[in-house]
Amino acid sequence: MSDPSYPAYPILAFLASVLVLVPLPWHLQAWNAGTCLYMIWTSIACFNLALNSVLWHDNVINFAPVWCDICTY
Repeated sequence: MSDPSYPAYPILAFLASVLVLVPLPWHLQAWNAGTCLYMIWTSIACFNLALNSVLWHDNVINFAPVWCDICTY
């Protein structure tokens, strides 16, 4: 059975991974290292979720075992 929210979730996750980085230059200028690292970490996490939702949509075949190792670490 297909997920009815499929096209919305990856689109919003990709959009979130970009929007999280919008205030990054201001925080880099103010030397807020913790805030900058949190923004980068959140952006990578959103990108990972979006990419996984596209790769594994209606599919259980492990065609990229290296990607599974990368995204779990």
